[in-house]
Amino acid sequence: MEELVPIRSGDQVEVVTDVINRSFLTVAKDFGFTKESVSHFPAFIGKEVLEKQIRNGLQMFCFISEDTCIGCIGIKREDDNGLYKIERLAVLPERRHNAIGRALMDFAVKEIRKEGGKRAIVEIVNENTQLKNWYIGQGFIEIRIDTYERLPFTVGVLEKDLSR
Repeated sequence: MEELVPIRSGDQVEVVTDVINRSFLTVAKDFGFTKESVSHFPAFIGKEVLEKQIRNGLQMFCFISEDTCIGCIGIKREDDNGLYKIERLAVLPERRHNAIGRALMDFAVKEIRKEGGKRAIVEIVNENTQLKNWYIGQGFIEIRIDTYERLPFTVGVLEKDLSR
């Protein structure tokens, strides 16, 4: 049986943090990121960081399959004009390419629309062209590329109009 469940605190957050760490570690390895070079990259965050984000409005959901969390996604309202951010999309490497990421995204878009959201944004490692193309295939468009002095990569910001 598969289901999506909201994550609140405690052991649930620990499980989801592990899924995020393991999932984003593949990206960190592909691009040479280390805890020293990008300490706040999702591959290296701790449970405390995720708990704080949840307290500050991030709604996290876990994709459960056979009683195991194999993926997750978070949504957060960014402003009062219907803008939401989708973040922490993660699927365990051994469970990828089975449409779980798409199911998580479809769920997030549905939740955002239920809350009255009109637009959703995602921020990605811009150099990760495979991921960028995956988002574009789901109706996102690139709206800008941000550069931060402390990051060894550029941040691609993509947006999807949810009003249609």
